[in-house]
Amino acid sequence: MAGEPEVFGAKGSVGVVVVHEIFGRDDYVRSVGRDLAAAGFPAAVVDLYHGAYAATLEEAMALREKLSDDGVLEALEAGRDAVARKLIPHARVGTLGFCMGGGYALFGACRRRFDFAVDYYGRIERADDLDGLGGPVLLLLGAEDERVTPWAFSELLPSAVRLKKRFTVELYPGAKHGFHRPGRNLHHPLAAADAWKRTLAFLEQQRPGRPAPR
Repeated sequence: MAGEPEVFGAKGSVGVVVVHEIFGRDDYVRSVGRDLAAAGFPAAVVDLYHGAYAATLEEAMALREKLSDDGVLEALEAGRDAVARKLIPHARVGTLGFCMGGGYALFGACRRRFDFAVDYYGRIERADDLDGLGGPVLLLLGAEDERVTPWAFSELLPSAVRLKKRFTVELYPGAKHGFHRPGRNLHHPLAAADAWKRTLAFLEQQRPGRPAPR
């Protein structure tokens, strides 16, 4: 049903709540869920727009304007509950997202009990929200991203240092905002492939039995 999380994968010890870009839940973000499941990480792909999808950036901005923090957090919690049904006892669950979804993935990990977050070039409104972060973060940035990357280094990472939060940062020279998504002129195949490899390695580190990095 529209608005409900789409779940991919069988039993596992690490689950991922996946958050879409500003345009909405589509085949691209579903492919991310399938790829995570194929790698052994069950995934729930949430739908913040309850079935709506934007054909243009103007429509996308209008949809985003209707979102509320409470509504986003409710969707992330629904994703966590959905993927938890695919997990073994004492499994770990985190968030992952792209662009707008990367910001909301990080925001959710700051406001709710998620064990980790993977943020592909997304930003949060208040860097001090990191105070609520309970687990490690993998932050993936394009060096040519003129909006998110300068903010990350001027605001987010200094806040992480001050609040003593664990961040792993990968910065890709020549890559712009949205470099992971194929089929668009911003796609950077080498950066996308390396970022995905590092994403899977990061998720592997979250398996129970390994000390959760802090």
